[in-house]
Amino acid sequence: MKKGINFFFYLLTCFLICFECNAQNGLSIKYDVKPYYKYRKDGKAGREISFYNKEKRFSGKVVVKISCEGKEETTTFNVDKPADTLTLLLPSDIGITRDCNLNANITTAENNYQITVPIPAKRQWTVYIYPHSHVDVGYTNLQDIVQKLHVRNVDVGIDIAKKTKDYPGGAKFVWNPEATWVVSSYLKTAMPEQKKSFIEAVKKGWIKIDGGFANINTSVCSDEELLHMFHACNEIKKITRKPITTMVQFDLPGGTWGLVQAAALNGIKGFISFPNWYDMRLVQEHKPFYWVSADKKNRIFFLQGSPYGIGYQVKGSKYGLGKIQKFAAEYDRLSTDKPLENFIDPFIFNETAKLEKANSPYDIFAMTWSMADNCLIDADLPEAVKQWNNIYAYPKLVIGGAQDIMDAYEKKYASIIPEYSGDFTEYWNDGLCSDAKSVGKVRRGKENLVQAETLFTLLDKKNETPIEDFIKVWENSLLAAEHTWGYQDPAAPLAKKVEAGKAAFFDNTESQSNELIAKSLSPIEKKGTSSFAVINTLSWDRNGLVTLSAQQSKAGDKVLNAKGEEMLAQRLSTGELVFQTGIVPALSSRLYKVVAGKSGAVSPLKVQDNTISNGLISLTVDKTNGAIKSIVEAASGYQFVDTSSSFLLNSFYHLPGVYDGRNVIGTPTTTKNVVIEVKENGPLVASLLITSKADGCNWLTREVRLIKDRPVVELVNIMDKIADRKKEGTHYGFAFNIPGGNTHMDMPWVVMKPEEDQLPGANRNWYTTQRWIDISNNDHGITWSSIEAPIVQFGGITGTILDGARQVSLWTKKLPQTQTIVSWETSNHWATNFPLVQSGIITSHYQILLHGTYEVAAANRFGVEHSRPFITVETDVNPIEAAPVTIDNPNVTISTFKRSEDNKAYILRLRSVSDKKEAVNIKWASTLKASVSYCLPDEKPTGKCNNKIELLPYDNISLRVTYK
Repeated sequence: MKKGINFFFYLLTCFLICFECNAQNGLSIKYDVKPYYKYRKDGKAGREISFYNKEKRFSGKVVVKISCEGKEETTTFNVDKPADTLTLLLPSDIGITRDCNLNANITTAENNYQITVPIPAKRQWTVYIYPHSHVDVGYTNLQDIVQKLHVRNVDVGIDIAKKTKDYPGGAKFVWNPEATWVVSSYLKTAMPEQKKSFIEAVKKGWIKIDGGFANINTSVCSDEELLHMFHACNEIKKITRKPITTMVQFDLPGGTWGLVQAAALNGIKGFISFPNWYDMRLVQEHKPFYWVSADKKNRIFFLQGSPYGIGYQVKGSKYGLGKIQKFAAEYDRLSTDKPLENFIDPFIFNETAKLEKANSPYDIFAMTWSMADNCLIDADLPEAVKQWNNIYAYPKLVIGGAQDIMDAYEKKYASIIPEYSGDFTEYWNDGLCSDAKSVGKVRRGKENLVQAETLFTLLDKKNETPIEDFIKVWENSLLAAEHTWGYQDPAAPLAKKVEAGKAAFFDNTESQSNELIAKSLSPIEKKGTSSFAVINTLSWDRNGLVTLSAQQSKAGDKVLNAKGEEMLAQRLSTGELVFQTGIVPALSSRLYKVVAGKSGAVSPLKVQDNTISNGLISLTVDKTNGAIKSIVEAASGYQFVDTSSSFLLNSFYHLPGVYDGRNVIGTPTTTKNVVIEVKENGPLVASLLITSKADGCNWLTREVRLIKDRPVVELVNIMDKIADRKKEGTHYGFAFNIPGGNTHMDMPWVVMKPEEDQLPGANRNWYTTQRWIDISNNDHGITWSSIEAPIVQFGGITGTILDGARQVSLWTKKLPQTQTIVSWETSNHWATNFPLVQSGIITSHYQILLHGTYEVAAANRFGVEHSRPFITVETDVNPIEAAPVTIDNPNVTISTFKRSEDNKAYILRLRSVSDKKEAVNIKWASTLKASVSYCLPDEKPTGKCNNKIELLPYDNISLRVTYK
């Protein structure tokens, strides 16, 4: 209540200024300076002012003489009927950029009033209104119904635009489908005449297309997935032959830094965000800047406009969601006979007053108009704007799209728009913790997809790469990353169906990517041979472990390489056979055979009670809580665990509650009833299995593994989650003893340093990592990698607040230096948009590499190898003796190597993980006679490449390759 009262007085003093002045005879006159301009008789814009005389009303001839800033003007009123108000328009140019005092002399037949009126500055604002229906896939109905509503809106939008094409400028209707998912869906089902009409509407500017696929949690995307976010955009451009140079994001605030590079490479020049009413929004709201990519060669215009929900607040709510979100034949749009009713006043006066009080240098305001999420179109809008602009000179309203908004800012303010570089760390990605099992599936699936693309390139001799299948799976992955995971009322019966529809995107990404891998291998697969090709899909030589099922390895416990040399192997307690490969060259394979007999290998692995050692490191598990309390390097005796921290390593914590405006957090609890037993006992793998009880789950197991000759700790954590509606979160803690260590985090197309590389207003309570995090000082370091669980917190459990809780003070404003990582596994903090509960078996795989100083190439290789293991296929021949291509710089990797979508070439994409310029030589197999051109992600060649390439810091470069 107090907050509302303060704001009332602010408005009263800021722009509804109403003072009382005394006339010469003691009678009082009041005045009111309005926050808008109207059209004067000379056609110019004048500020409206009213004078009130309630004690003795105006009548007869009234002469008002005003003077201000050297301008004088006289207005004569002939008042037939006594009135208590006189209204006039001030001379143009008065009170626009600065305050001024106006002297007014009001003369009636009986009195003369001398008044000094302070005129507060009021800019002449242009307000851009972006009409849309917020694309919230599944939030208001089943996903396919939502899709149909948005598709129909395209036709309705064209119809309204056609009917208003002769309206005055600013009032002509345009429709913004918001996402290329909508446009692609429309084009897939459109009849020929519809398609023709659509293309014409795009060319006429009636339909404004923005390039993003959907409203995506961009930080959860992989490198390649972020580029695929614009795949549909590029396809639409081919159809319409019209450039698409902007993207928008609604609801979710922020964006990953690598998005700048991905967007720019796909022709996007501007990104406009219309978020929900998130807590930290005022830091960046209405403050445009040029967002510079990490490679420094790309930048895009960025603007965070007004939160998108105002249309619902002032108008949509009057209809009710049941009407405006209904997809039915009885009506396809919303309209009334009073378009100006429930419109943008007083909202626009309030908001522009706030910006002027904050000394914003701009007089452009960007807002949206949508009656609700997934709603019908408000057909009143063009008429409302037309009537408004007939009444008011300013604020002037313009119906438009993102391109219009960007053009307006750049035309007027390009010289003062600043440049910023860094990560606008997102706020809504904590929702991933609401369905950890599904997140694990899609994270594995998108890594599978890149491996499948590479496998077809290496193995497809008949040109049968299923390109359309790949496109479809990438779309599933993007729809999994789309910001809506559940129904608007998660407790409603429909919610489970909506959640199942969303879960299908995750499930299908993993299952279909696995099917693509299987399809790529089918030409060479030959079961029953007990021989296995181990394929390395990465661009560097590597060795590692391969695990065969009991059925695959039934021939025996020994493994031989192609020379007949025995490899170190071990039969696991699960019945599987694991063996150590030799070096498998980049983009090549090696053949291994399982034979009868027992492996006679010995190793320094030792495991007993609560300790494991492998000759390089020794590890001890705490018997009380099951966390790792010590990891000591054998050679130096260095302790890698921060033993002073309660987190230790791989500790489990359950935290009840959340700060959401209704609840608070409770006291975190850890594990109890800990039992430690030996699970695997060398010579290749040794492990301890820790079983315990813990709040939030029926049981928890943590397997800790060491491998022969590797300074790596492998962790497999499995919980049986209990479904609980009470707010909660579960976390795994990792406190490292790396004093003064600096943190580097792998993210799409960039390696980010938390805090140092973050924009003001970015989230510092939790982050999303792509594959790895490194913490290092000048002597020691670790690289931490997670497959399934991407959300991390630094320094402690800081994911304790729900965005939108209106508790700005609780957010971390500056991240202190820390060497503690807390992996956020599960939560149910959201009351909408995400599932209320999750249950069942949730598995998380972590690895920790112990090393000396930080080397980005080693850290990246470690993380990528964890996420993209060897591909194994049973066959009797080695399918890839030599790589078709090699590169010679470890700081540069091949991000993907795939068949081009026109099926006429191959696309090889390079990624630099270095913060410096790098040069790389590409060497092609002599038998291929490759012809190489540079290209963009749309795969069109842009110029010849001589196979020696210069990459900027964190650069990515695409090449189009044909074999002669």
